[in-house]
Amino acid sequence: MKKAIGLLLLFALLTYLVPFLGCLLPQEAKAKSEQAAPQTSESSPQSTPKTPVYDEAPLLILDQGSGEVLSVPVKAFVMGAVAAEMPMTYPDEALKAQAVASHSYALAVKASADGSDESLKGAYFKANPAQRMGYITDEMMKTMWGDEYTDNYNRLNALVDEIIDKAVAYNGAAALCCYHAISAGTTESSEAVWGTAVPYLVSVPSTLDTTSDGYGATISMTSQEMYESLVLGIDGIELSGEPAGWFGESTLDAAGYVHSVNVGSMTVSGTAIRSALSLRSAAFDVKFENHEFTVTTRGYGHGVGMSQYGASAMAKNGSTWQEILAAYFPNTEIKTVKELAA
Repeated sequence: MKKAIGLLLLFALLTYLVPFLGCLLPQEAKAKSEQAAPQTSESSPQSTPKTPVYDEAPLLILDQGSGEVLSVPVKAFVMGAVAAEMPMTYPDEALKAQAVASHSYALAVKASADGSDESLKGAYFKANPAQRMGYITDEMMKTMWGDEYTDNYNRLNALVDEIIDKAVAYNGAAALCCYHAISAGTTESSEAVWGTAVPYLVSVPSTLDTTSDGYGATISMTSQEMYESLVLGIDGIELSGEPAGWFGESTLDAAGYVHSVNVGSMTVSGTAIRSALSLRSAAFDVKFENHEFTVTTRGYGHGVGMSQYGASAMAKNGSTWQEILAAYFPNTEIKTVKELAA
């Protein structure tokens, strides 16, 4: 019973956080992204989508930009989710792994939706297409891809057709397949980040992430900037004395992310520091030298589930989309959507 309640709470939390779960793209992909106004989720005229082998109802998604509840065809959502989350320079098998993960995530959140969250206005979850959070529309793909739109759309359309009836399953139900841009070399567990253990959201090796150009990043902050960020971002924290003494010892978890760190008058979680300082990752080091703070991070995103860069690296090394998903979501299996609905 406790496990069921905990999983429901995690579903509720992730439904609230859904626009942010995919995190941001690595630096090499960000340059290709441009913002556009929200558009309707219609299929592109460039290619006629295949008729699915199952009859899956559209997804109800709250558009945070417009405040409207959109009825989005499943394939349009899956294509839009992949386009928002991965650059088209990634290999086919990585794109297919992302497509199945996004579809599975949507199915899992949909299955948990009970209408009790009035802020969703009857939707299953929220997204912000204008900010490229959750998924993007076809019109936004045109803006983002420019002259490469037709080739990219047709390629993605064909890849999604191959796997649109597939999902990741655990115990016969769709799995909550979280994903992030780059891990710190090992992925995080859901328990470490959100406080609820899920059998397939556990730490797994993702060593190829360390080869990414976006793996490490360093930011600099003045003492005043650090003070303001911590005081505004963490309730009840008190900082006194010299800045060099504000940060004390930190404790790392098994995956190498900061579990907790002594800051001023408090012991604070690594995820709280990440949020307060707007860091790329909760795997970080803080130093104070020459009257300035430097914060070095490893990885990009919350670290739970599939590393998108890791998926790309695995695909380049010959792994299939099934092998990629099995590596990042242990204890799961691939099922058809029809099997899940049975």
